[in-house]
Amino acid sequence: MHVYQMAPHGSRGVLWVIFVTLLLVLVLLLLALRAPKFEASNEGLRIRGSPFGREIPAAALRLESARIVNLRESPDLAPKWRTMGVGLPGYRAGWFRLQNGEKALVFLGRGEEALYIPTSEGYALLIAPEDLAGCLRTLKGNPA
Repeated sequence: MHVYQMAPHGSRGVLWVIFVTLLLVLVLLLLALRAPKFEASNEGLRIRGSPFGREIPAAALRLESARIVNLRESPDLAPKWRTMGVGLPGYRAGWFRLQNGEKALVFLGRGEEALYIPTSEGYALLIAPEDLAGCLRTLKGNPA
């Protein structure tokens, strides 16, 4: 019996694939870490600057139940499990399950306060714009 090894292959192709893969991962990570912008109006909420951004019409927002929450005082609304997104110290963005089991689209920074907005689409929003009260007023049609 004779045993034959495979002929040597060029490592350039493998190195090229590794380089392109690492570059793609870096670009995706940088995109995911950008601070999103929340554009509120009486027409709804637009989340920009994130791969998880979207436009949510006002009809889908349950604004009568929307409120500013302190996640230390309302631990049932704190994110528990990340299902698709980024979860780093001081930055969480993407799809999460909250402590109460609810599905939520989350955009949180370091602070403990957030704007909790249930939707009619089967998930809630947990976002942290700089001006929580102003964002909520604008969504409700009182931008003063």
